[in-house]
Amino acid sequence: MDDDRVDLRPLDPTRDADRFARTVGRIMAGAAPGLVRRRARVTPIGTVVRWWRPTLALAAALTLAAVGVLVEVQDTAVATEPQTAGVAEALGIPTAMSPWLTSEGPPTAAQVFQALQEAQ
Repeated sequence: MDDDRVDLRPLDPTRDADRFARTVGRIMAGAAPGLVRRRARVTPIGTVVRWWRPTLALAAALTLAAVGVLVEVQDTAVATEPQTAGVAEALGIPTAMSPWLTSEGPPTAAQVFQALQEAQ
C-alpha cells in the first residue's frame, strides 16, 4: 500500500475551460426539448391530467368499499327487528310485567306467576 496521495487533477473536467463550456452547451441543447415538455406539464391542467387515472381508480375503490359496507349494514338492519327501549325496560321491569303499568286493575295471580317464570 502506498501512502502517497493519488493525483486526480487529470480527471478535472474544468481543466480545459473551453472544452468544458462546449460540453455543457451540447448537453443543455440536447436536453432543451425534454425540459420544455416537462415545463409545459407543470401547469395546473397538466397536473390534473397526469393524476386523472390514479384519482379515478381511488374513487372507484372507495365507492366499491362503501357499497360493500352499505350492503352489509342493510342486511344486518333487516335481519334484526328494531327495538326501542321503553320506560319499563329503562326501569328494569321485565317485559312480561310492563303491560301491568297501563292496565286498569291489578294483575292476576296467574299473570304474576307467569312473569316470574319468564324472568328466571
